[in-house]
Amino acid sequence: MLGEPAPSQGDIHFNLFGIPIRIHPFFWLVAAILGARNSGVPEILIWVVAVFISILVHELGHALVINAYGFHPWIVLYGMGGLACHDPRERYDSKANSTLGQISISFAGPAAGFLLAAVLVTVLYKAGYIQEIAFSPPFHIKLYWSEITRLAELANSILNISIFWGLINLLPVYPLDGGHILREILLYMNPQEGIRQSLMLSVFTAGLIAIFAMFKLQDFYIAILFAYLAYESFTALQAYSHGGR
Repeated sequence: MLGEPAPSQGDIHFNLFGIPIRIHPFFWLVAAILGARNSGVPEILIWVVAVFISILVHELGHALVINAYGFHPWIVLYGMGGLACHDPRERYDSKANSTLGQISISFAGPAAGFLLAAVLVTVLYKAGYIQEIAFSPPFHIKLYWSEITRLAELANSILNISIFWGLINLLPVYPLDGGHILREILLYMNPQEGIRQSLMLSVFTAGLIAIFAMFKLQDFYIAILFAYLAYESFTALQAYSHGGR
């Protein structure tokens, strides 16, 4: 589901903390489309930079924990977000392949985003750029700045992406981090039916979120995304059920 895209001539390559990173051109396109609700070109560019920083930090969280387990990870940023990849055959005896190892790898991405948000708010507040911090539903942080600047716009976007998307990523839906965490827990509790149970819960949860996003939040993007994830989970459930017969 939503695997690593094939290399393209428009890819950007660089290394960070010794980890190879590849950015597919569709990453920039999708980020710009998501930012099109903003009022002008500068605001869209700020949004794209915020998406890049937030998703890169998220994937670095995964990759650094994978690296700590002795693997050699790489990161791909593409149209659907990002992936932290590694070859599990590289060290088949690694503790990363245990239940706790898989859960720690999955949780490290959202945790890195939450840490980025906390550090960013602390530094800007101590420096006097932020006068007040408030929370607004469902998961948004509102910062009251001493002066509204492009830095303020960028920081607001990074915070809301890191926190809101981080929480969404912890939902028990494949292939989100929460879906992987749920799979590992259910497999540990019931090795025979854990995968099937996790897929069933993924279909149910993604479907509910799609309906909620469409009619309550009136967020067309989230509704379409989770409707697609519900379909993918249902397809995977059918394939797994047929394969188990």
